[in-house]
Amino acid sequence: MTAPAEAPVAQSGTTRLGRDYTLLWTGQFCSMAGTMIQYIALPLWVLSETGSAVVSGLAFAVETLPIIILAPWAGLMADRYDRRRLLLLAESVSAVVVVAMALSVRAHSIVGALACAAVIKTINTISVPALQGLIRAVLPAETALPKAVSRFEGLTGATIVLGPPAGALLFSALGPSAALLANAASFVIGGACVTAIRSQQPLAAPVASRPRPRLGNGLAIVRGTAALRRLLAAEAAYFLFFGGTTAVVITHAAGLVGEALAGWYPACVGAAWLFVSMLILPARKWAPRRALLTGAVLIPAAAAFVAAMEISPLALLLIAGVWAGAANSLVASGASLGWQQLVEPDSIGQVVALRRSVTNGALALSSVALPYLADWFSPGQVLLVGGVLATTLIVVLMGGRDLADRT
Repeated sequence: MTAPAEAPVAQSGTTRLGRDYTLLWTGQFCSMAGTMIQYIALPLWVLSETGSAVVSGLAFAVETLPIIILAPWAGLMADRYDRRRLLLLAESVSAVVVVAMALSVRAHSIVGALACAAVIKTINTISVPALQGLIRAVLPAETALPKAVSRFEGLTGATIVLGPPAGALLFSALGPSAALLANAASFVIGGACVTAIRSQQPLAAPVASRPRPRLGNGLAIVRGTAALRRLLAAEAAYFLFFGGTTAVVITHAAGLVGEALAGWYPACVGAAWLFVSMLILPARKWAPRRALLTGAVLIPAAAAFVAAMEISPLALLLIAGVWAGAANSLVASGASLGWQQLVEPDSIGQVVALRRSVTNGALALSSVALPYLADWFSPGQVLLVGGVLATTLIVVLMGGRDLADRT
């Protein structure tokens, strides 16, 4: 497939997204909020059990390994089978596995808890490509796509605002099992919303005439499209050099302001993410390249606030979260819209799966390497160097003519 140059963002501010999209968004809001509760509670529990920041970082990293390995097969499933049923099955099984994780935590089994986390991410590896396909399938019109993508990025920000503080609070007040059971309940609600979706639009071509998905199709599409290669490399650079920031900041902040307040860092990340994706990007109608470049220049500033955190720990923790969240939102929103615009609907699952495999591989390395380096150097120094590297690579990769914004 030869993808066009980066398309302009459609003027879709008044386009209605429809009932099915609202159900999908609501269910994923609940599901992702529960996931973010677990996201902060599990590493805090590992840190309390082991006292090791590196092992705590492993709790972040272990969840990415199934994505790296299984994403290509998950993409095949999302493009071949009913995406609504795949998502419903994923939500249902995830709820059961989270209950098993809570039992492992009560038994003080770190291996058992991390194994359950890996299983949940294995299931999530299937659900995310299915979700990406469903976003387009439930829309009443293709012109609603930019608005729909923006709203889903806003969903990410909203769940980051609510999830980590709730997870830290539940962890401190009631213990890690309470946080995990809240996540199990969120999967049940997410599955109920998916069940209520009445119908979904067919893919671009009838099943009989659509090319049979094959392992490697996603890689072939990306390799054959210069714009997609640059986009994937830019995202990988971001996740490799700055993706492990939360693991570093949470453990660093826990020693400065306490475990409960440490959860406010990802909350500020989410607040900024929500503000940018729901208000700034729809109003500005930025094309993907401009959003990525703007996010890139904010990364070193976020690292600088972490480096200065000991001067005023809580205030600078919150400010660093806001700057990091704005950077995250711009990079993620720009990349997500770029992938949706440049990839054909009947291949979106396979291509998104490849994207997730590469970016989560970079995230896994970052989640272990950055905390390890922070043990040898200061957290601020490590994040400053990583931030500058991420910014430099994104700016270089987004400078190609094949990604130039159209006017």
